[in-house]
Amino acid sequence: MSDIIENYLRTHGPCLTSDVSEYLATDLRLTPAAARKRVSRAKRQVRRLSHISFPRKARFIYLQEQFGSPTFWDRLVEKLLQANSAYGLAIAAIQQRGGLIPLRHFEIACGAPIRQRRHLPPTIISDRLIQAKLLQRTDVPGLGECITLVQSAGYYDSIVGDVRARLIAEDILLLGIRSWLQKLGLVSYGKIRIRGEDPPKVGPFAWDLTAPSYLGCMVKSDKLGHVKPGFFACDVYLGDGLVDKNGIQPFINKCVKLRMLRNIGSCMQIFVAEDYTHDAFHDLKSHGIIPATPSNLFGKEVGEGLTALSQVLRDAARKAIDPESFDQLFRTLGRIEGATTQLRGTLFEFLVADVLRKKSVPEIRMNRIFKSPDAKKAEADVIAIRDHSWVIFIECKGYNPHAEVPDKHVDRWLNHKVPVFYKCILNHPDWKNLKKCFHFWTTGSLSAAALDKIERAKKEINPARYTIALRLGP
Repeated sequence: MSDIIENYLRTHGPCLTSDVSEYLATDLRLTPAAARKRVSRAKRQVRRLSHISFPRKARFIYLQEQFGSPTFWDRLVEKLLQANSAYGLAIAAIQQRGGLIPLRHFEIACGAPIRQRRHLPPTIISDRLIQAKLLQRTDVPGLGECITLVQSAGYYDSIVGDVRARLIAEDILLLGIRSWLQKLGLVSYGKIRIRGEDPPKVGPFAWDLTAPSYLGCMVKSDKLGHVKPGFFACDVYLGDGLVDKNGIQPFINKCVKLRMLRNIGSCMQIFVAEDYTHDAFHDLKSHGIIPATPSNLFGKEVGEGLTALSQVLRDAARKAIDPESFDQLFRTLGRIEGATTQLRGTLFEFLVADVLRKKSVPEIRMNRIFKSPDAKKAEADVIAIRDHSWVIFIECKGYNPHAEVPDKHVDRWLNHKVPVFYKCILNHPDWKNLKKCFHFWTTGSLSAAALDKIERAKKEINPARYTIALRLGP
């Protein structure tokens, strides 16, 4: 009988035990009780998902070789969403984003309330999915701590650059939406909040961007005449591929559940993406949500500029940079207030890496997280290695040439990052015997106090251990 069940799973893919029991009862004419018992006794290659429950005590089953495949995730999300499960929404959100999402964005994307009675918060959802060995937490260079769908080691290495490029493009898109809202006067000018370490909130839900609105059609008054503002809430996604029906369900869930709360004012809800499947677009419209694109918000040129940004950043990470592409991006996206500041820092890291390539440095790494033996962590912007010779860690600060880099960045580099990197190098089998250098490169200027700290540090450091250097704009 195990062979019959295994063959069913190979033919139909992962499913619920209730689906297999129904098949056995219908095709083999077993009683429902006998069919359920046969399924419960299935062994050999049949695996059961733990920690995640389904209606009527059903279990999700699959063959070992199916775990982690696209079909596995599609079927699991399908069954969880049919059961109105918060776990299904969370997995669908991560799957839409390529299987990897920064931890700080999880509570925004998963669609669950941060604090609401009788609802699972994002922290418990992620913890239980990790216990079920469906998700895992990991430090990702350039992104920090992330949550990913469980896959084989190194599975996500090739897409980290793409994810980082997408997040940068989304940050600039959010700046554009903020400017759009301010110029149209749709919301309170100085109260717009954009995602960061602490996500913006409306009610118990987290969003990419929020703002209160005092438009006549949005405000409400209580019996005492107190005015209650409405809100604007927005999420964005600029990844490759269309936003599909499953991928948009977490956002729809937030919007629908928010409207059920009596104490929250009216809320205009909008999702911004490059494009949507027909089903996803229809679902958003049918729930009274605005499905927008960068082009219909800002015009074709800026929309295409945001689309091109991700590709330019990917190309810059993999090969020599194209100055003309950078120049075009600055001209196009410079219309968005704050975009050039966001771009300057990121592109400067790529510029530094390109300078090293032109110096024939054989090995260059970017945005790597290091953890010292005493558990302190620091992220290196650029690392240059020449075998049997030296290793250089470069801190990059891309600033306006007329701007001054805050002293706190120099302090953190000298007092935290350099010591952490040095300890990590000493514990690295290939680097511990190389000459060790730590550089601070910036296109801006430093205060007299910061320059003095660096000069004093140079004199105090034993050059036999390591050296530090400063590279300014000129």
